[in-house]
Amino acid sequence: MQFKKILVGVDFSDVTEAVINSAVFIGKIFDAQIKLVHVVENTIFPVALDEIEPLIDPEEFQMIVKKVEEITKISGEKLEEISEKIRREKGLKTSFSVVTGDIAEELLEIGEQGNFDLIVIGAHKNTFSESLLLGNEAEKIVNKARFSVLVVKGRGLKEINRILVGYDFLPNSIEALETAKEIAQKTGAEIDIVHADTEEGFAHFSHIYESVFQKKIELLKQLVEKLRKEKIEADFEIIKTSPDRAIVEAIDDFGSDIVIVGKRQRKDIKRFFLGTIAMKVVKNSTVPVLIARKR
Repeated sequence: MQFKKILVGVDFSDVTEAVINSAVFIGKIFDAQIKLVHVVENTIFPVALDEIEPLIDPEEFQMIVKKVEEITKISGEKLEEISEKIRREKGLKTSFSVVTGDIAEELLEIGEQGNFDLIVIGAHKNTFSESLLLGNEAEKIVNKARFSVLVVKGRGLKEINRILVGYDFLPNSIEALETAKEIAQKTGAEIDIVHADTEEGFAHFSHIYESVFQKKIELLKQLVEKLRKEKIEADFEIIKTSPDRAIVEAIDDFGSDIVIVGKRQRKDIKRFFLGTIAMKVVKNSTVPVLIARKR
């Protein structure tokens, strides 16, 4: 999966530098175009300003308009500076914009209309601890996006030496593995494939379980052999626990720099359900997580 157009959500928070650096790192791998977007959120009036004008004093209305214009101007100047630095130092094509509205909805709309392949967003530090919170807007993006999403957690991406892939033999995890392969071919990274085995509890089908388990091992061996023939170092592990726990536990075991997972989409609705395996991995991972979805 090639990432040729990357959208970056910039909120000028404590994670902004890590988010931008990660986007640039992926951008260099794929020689991608990068667009930086800052959304001025309608926190006080969650509707268009022209719709509320009759409801408030004209002078107060003008103060609101002026304040939004000031924020937009300052944000645009900051994005222009960052954009120019990326062009100058990294040689990537860049653009930027500042928009007003709901953060998640605006970024998703820009992503859809611009046919972006990847959106990069960040998880924020918890004020009361060292943990990282995904946040409501980021959750909306992860759940609703119909293209790939990179959630930057921890230190961000400066290098990729080991890629952890959650694999369950279904099409979404095949996409994740293909994405990992693309990155590994360009970075020389090793791929660690993790499969969670959850069928052992069906004791009354023990003979079938053992047959299926051995088949899984054989298929995973074949995957690893195929990757090695393509000059990619790879290995696999089967962990007997839930998929999200298996992936999160494996991060430290393998010393992973990034996790890549797939995400299934319901065909009868236009959004993803909360509480999926991918979402649980994103929430509990200590390193960046890439949710791979082909358009």
